[in-house]
Amino acid sequence: MNLSGKVDGDGWTVTACARASGTDFGCLIGTSVTGPDGVVVREFTHDQIFRTPQEAVLDGLKEGMSWVGLTTPNTICGA
Repeated sequence: MNLSGKVDGDGWTVTACARASGTDFGCLIGTSVTGPDGVVVREFTHDQIFRTPQEAVLDGLKEGMSWVGLTTPNTICGA
């Protein structure tokens, strides 16, 4: 089963897509943040493995939103 999710905010978007790996699931996370210098797009794989695609997507969205929270106030560099 393919499962994905998306969360939009003011100037940012987070996507998460579950990926089957045998009987477990990984998650591909994408973020897009609009800043003063343009849009910064980042894609990364979650560092954890999950038992269900639902767990993978929900935790992937949470991880992506954490990244947006760090990059939006310029706590760390988004590039």
